[in-house]
Amino acid sequence: MTTDTSTGQRDPLDVARDAIPGFRDAQGALAAVQERIEAVHSAPVTGADNLVAETLAAVTEGKPIPEDLGRRSVEATQARAFLVAELQILAGVERNLANRCENTTKAGADHGLRALRPVLDELLDQARPMAAALRGVHDPQGAIDGGPDTVAAWSGIAAVVQRYAAIRSAQRKLTEYVIGEAIGTKFGTVGFRGIFNVWSEIENVTEVWPEWTPAQKGERIVRPPWPVEYPNKPFEVQHDREWLLWLLSNPKVRLWVPTIGELTDAYVSQRGNAVQREGEAPEQRVTGEPRRRPVRTRYPNGDVHTHFEKIED
Repeated sequence: MTTDTSTGQRDPLDVARDAIPGFRDAQGALAAVQERIEAVHSAPVTGADNLVAETLAAVTEGKPIPEDLGRRSVEATQARAFLVAELQILAGVERNLANRCENTTKAGADHGLRALRPVLDELLDQARPMAAALRGVHDPQGAIDGGPDTVAAWSGIAAVVQRYAAIRSAQRKLTEYVIGEAIGTKFGTVGFRGIFNVWSEIENVTEVWPEWTPAQKGERIVRPPWPVEYPNKPFEVQHDREWLLWLLSNPKVRLWVPTIGELTDAYVSQRGNAVQREGEAPEQRVTGEPRRRPVRTRYPNGDVHTHFEKIED
């Protein structure tokens, strides 16, 4: 089966599942079995009550008693027994195929994750010009003042955000299939959310946030450079407009869709480096660009936007 990732209209999870060897075959077989189970449950079977009612109606209307009552009663009993036996067999087949779907997903998750990469790249090609057009724009009037391209970007960004969230949702489902609730690393067991959130989207987390350390000292809280509701929960991000525009506005960010091994290795490597630094940022290369900090603004209509102010040395 070939994988079609050329259109931005397909469900990302469908694209990923198409790339998993054996998944669609198992899924198709499971659907066929489930369809048969539904048909068996719906099959009409004459019961003893029907024959009693038929006989009663015949004698009260002066008609002859049907001569095949016994045969039909036995046949009805046999028919019910056949259906029950078939359902028992089909239930076993259904369980087997459901397990096969799950096992093929676990075994082939990396294939599905790799298939999501061109889907993400296609979306980013569409999103980057929109993000550039919306830089510094925080309301509809600002979009109007910016001209037709800005208005188009303002109108179209919601669909792009929704698509981005769908890609990350598909990535999350495949990754969670393999990792489960937690994964063992040389630093001990790490909960799924601890290793997946942000790390699965940004390849170079500690380059983007070099001050991060996995063990904050005392009451010291270091706010991440990306938008979050609560500074003490730096990896609890929302796949909303603000998040996507921040990702696209930061030139340091390298977006990715890692395999399970790549995700784990990146987390372990960067965490180890952060532990050695003990929260001290590494020496920064001089780029000529001024340092900036995120500033969140909440508008009366509920929208939240982040802009970046220059940090004066």
